[in-house]
Amino acid sequence: MAERELHLFVDNSNVLIEARRLAEMKRKGRPRLGAFVDHSYELDWGKFLYVVKETDTRALAEVPFLYGSRPPPNDSVWQRIRDDGFDVKVFDRNIRNKEKGVDMEMGMDIVERLHTVQSPRTIVIVAGDADYVPAVSRAQSKGWKVEVWFWNNAAEQLKSAATRFCLMDKYLEYLRLGGGIALPP
Repeated sequence: MAERELHLFVDNSNVLIEARRLAEMKRKGRPRLGAFVDHSYELDWGKFLYVVKETDTRALAEVPFLYGSRPPPNDSVWQRIRDDGFDVKVFDRNIRNKEKGVDMEMGMDIVERLHTVQSPRTIVIVAGDADYVPAVSRAQSKGWKVEVWFWNNAAEQLKSAATRFCLMDKYLEYLRLGGGIALPP
């Protein structure tokens, strides 16, 4: 069972923004991603956990972490994410409305996990930018397997650094909050 225990770290903004870009591309029938996004797209994080656990054949070792910007006070989406079982870490945006600190905090939490868990398991990183390559390398040097789950536009360096890259594109509609019922093949 040990090799099936997952330690899950999710960069919410990274995943959601790119999902919205992909949804807009598909909605408009465009051949590639553009600057426009489908603001109506929200991820169903309960379904996402089901997909990452590969339909419950794998178990979470600990409560998964989700990192992102502080939501508005009346936001119900983040409460739903907490209800789906995530430990949520929120960050304030700076004066230019840019998110700061998420990548560093997530990377530090990954490295901390490497030092607190006695025997290596599997780290799952749900993000697409190359900022996570050092954390992937550090985990692998300690004997951990590292899966990266993201859309096809993930940084090539991150895809190739991972022990396993899991393409999420086919799950786009299934993962839409209130969306697809059937898990794609």
